[in-house]
Amino acid sequence: MLVLLRHSLAMLRNIKLVALHLVVNAVLLVSASFWLLIPEAHIWQLLFAALSALLIAVMFLWLHGGTFVYALAPRKENFRFSFAIKIWRMFWLLLGAFLLLWCMNTVGGWMDSKWQTAGYLYSKAPTWLRPMAGSSSYTTALEYFLVILYWYVIPSVVFAITAARICGASFLHGLRILKHWQYWLAMAITALLGVWVTKLILGWMPGSTLTLQTISVTIRFATIYLIATAAWLLTIGVLGYFVRLTLPEGTVAFNSDVVGQSTS
Repeated sequence: MLVLLRHSLAMLRNIKLVALHLVVNAVLLVSASFWLLIPEAHIWQLLFAALSALLIAVMFLWLHGGTFVYALAPRKENFRFSFAIKIWRMFWLLLGAFLLLWCMNTVGGWMDSKWQTAGYLYSKAPTWLRPMAGSSSYTTALEYFLVILYWYVIPSVVFAITAARICGASFLHGLRILKHWQYWLAMAITALLGVWVTKLILGWMPGSTLTLQTISVTIRFATIYLIATAAWLLTIGVLGYFVRLTLPEGTVAFNSDVVGQSTS
């Protein structure tokens, strides 16, 4: 676990990587917001919107695909190589993002019908499994299950497979990651940091005047952005460690591209 911790924290020790994520992700968020405001009354506006969307997508895939590769051996000498433009890295990240969003959207649909599902399960359960409070306890338990599935289980599985493919490893290497209990523990910690802590900060509403609340919102959003960035880099660091762990010792080489010597 100490080796895993050092490997993941190495992602945050690279100031250039952290700054790249803070700046580029902010630019992408602002660009996506302005993209929604592009009118569509003329052909040239539609073409501009399409080209802008393509540029935003390429920048996103380049940044995060390169970060996945860098996480295999997070050392400064590997930084430039990791962020070289590789179409196949972008393709696998795009496919992984699509799969993740599809799975999360499916589970989100289940959340919308949790009351009906809980009521059905309560009606079919034997008498000794029916609490006196009624189906509300089933609803609560189902909600917890779906939240864990949505924010933890699905991302952990999809990220493992996607990270392996981005780095040139096989689907089997990605599935092998899932057998390590340390992986699930590390992903639980980063999920708590990136999801639960940020939600707590976002829901905190200090200040009684409009000025104080405005200052509070600004500070809280800046804090959330920093925490979310750190959680994401730590998550990718965990993925890089376990992708590397499933490969033969010696060198980490994918598709004839040598990332670095093994430090494990």
